[in-house]
Amino acid sequence: MSQTWHVLGAGAIGGWLACELQTVDCAITLLNHRDTEPTRRLTLSKAANAAPNKAPISFTFEQEPVSQESAISALLVCTKAWATEAAVQSVAHRLSKNTQVVLLGNGMGLAERVIPLIGDAALILGSTTAGCRRNDRNRLHLSSAGTTYLGPAGADSNPPSWLPLWQRSLTQCHWQPDIRSILLAKTAVNAVINPLTAIHQVKNGALLKPQLLSSTEAAITEVQRLLTAAGETAIADALPSRVKAICQATSENDSSMKVDLARGNPTEIEWILGWLLTQLVSEPPATPVLQALYDEIQATEQVRRSAS
Repeated sequence: MSQTWHVLGAGAIGGWLACELQTVDCAITLLNHRDTEPTRRLTLSKAANAAPNKAPISFTFEQEPVSQESAISALLVCTKAWATEAAVQSVAHRLSKNTQVVLLGNGMGLAERVIPLIGDAALILGSTTAGCRRNDRNRLHLSSAGTTYLGPAGADSNPPSWLPLWQRSLTQCHWQPDIRSILLAKTAVNAVINPLTAIHQVKNGALLKPQLLSSTEAAITEVQRLLTAAGETAIADALPSRVKAICQATSENDSSMKVDLARGNPTEIEWILGWLLTQLVSEPPATPVLQALYDEIQATEQVRRSAS
């Protein structure tokens, strides 16, 4: 039996990864703030393109409160961007120089906020193109296994000893020393897909249909303009094809921002579009379409949060 992985944020992606890791006999413990049940059962189903002829599989995980005192040696953080700092802070007392933390979330700028909270623990950043939705609290559906990348937040570019375990459990899992480029490329895609699907309350695939295609293309053009200004021409050039491919692969999925906005929950707009508009380049070019999307998400989020 391998070392125990503690999972903080067992939503769609966190729950999916917990299930996949358990299939290779990895011990998994889910961390929680409120649930007092000692175990939790998740059911994972997969689309035919993700795992042909596979029936839904149920997994049972041990649970424990974040307040527990026992040490954590391996921590996977899959919380929403806006909740990450508080979530990591809640388990900081259980981390040490022997702990490895994997931060796998949406957007940019999270590592800079997490590093001061984890002391001497090692931080590894992750990104995945997997498409997974949560049908209810305990039922997950994987529409696309995608590719998962892991890489160092610091100078040490050596892959961790547990990487082969992840590579056995996931269809595509790669160590990427230049993880920032992977994170930036994903953020660029999300800056197009998430705000548009949230504002129009449509599934990802609708962005390629005639009614919204011009809006999608306008957003892509402005994200490319920002990337080019920052010298990220390769990511800029690949953006149109990446947006198309992801919209097609996850055509029936709801973006997390769409779901959050509809429910009156905080969105990750600041860590995705907000970061691109203000942090990517010191003197950003004009991006009126993106700014309008950002402003509308912010205004709608405020109204719906106030109403709830």
